[in-house]
Amino acid sequence: MQRIINFSGGKTSAYMTIHMYKPDDLVIFTDTGREHPKTYKFINDFEAYENIPVIRIKYYDSEKPFDLLLEKRKHKVIPNRVKRFCTSELKIKTCKRYLRSIGIRKFENYIGFRADEKRRVLNRTTRYVNVHDKFPLYDQGITKDIINDYWSKKPYNLEIPPILGNCTLCFMKGKNAIMAILSVYPELA
Repeated sequence: MQRIINFSGGKTSAYMTIHMYKPDDLVIFTDTGREHPKTYKFINDFEAYENIPVIRIKYYDSEKPFDLLLEKRKHKVIPNRVKRFCTSELKIKTCKRYLRSIGIRKFENYIGFRADEKRRVLNRTTRYVNVHDKFPLYDQGITKDIINDYWSKKPYNLEIPPILGNCTLCFMKGKNAIMAILSVYPELA
């Protein structure tokens, strides 16, 4: 069965990819268009240092995927904690469309949820019969501390403060975090 490694552009998914990768795997980064610029640098560095190719895809090949999603849903609600459709549309469904376009309909889906993210693993529901989610970091007891220690010894790293994460100003960060981010990075508004 085809193995798909979900590569978010962050340290955790990069760690998972380095430790799980086999030559026949597809490593896929789905670009929301809202990632921090240094996320793209990290992905470039990752490919150069690790010699692991990353397939980069976007929602309908748009240069501004998030903006296109909002335009398509005009006069409807924007993504929020109750209707978190940005992840499903920009990442999950975009990846699934891409895989179908290259003839892949059944696959193992490797997701980088850590052992200290039990809630995320337990809340994950797969609605697709031919998709088998795997959580290797959770299963192996890998935590954020292990990830950070690993990256502190590498010759390259994701050069953004942890509060930013990859999607800048994501509503999942919460109001206080977003206000803190904007106080330091007002240009993100």
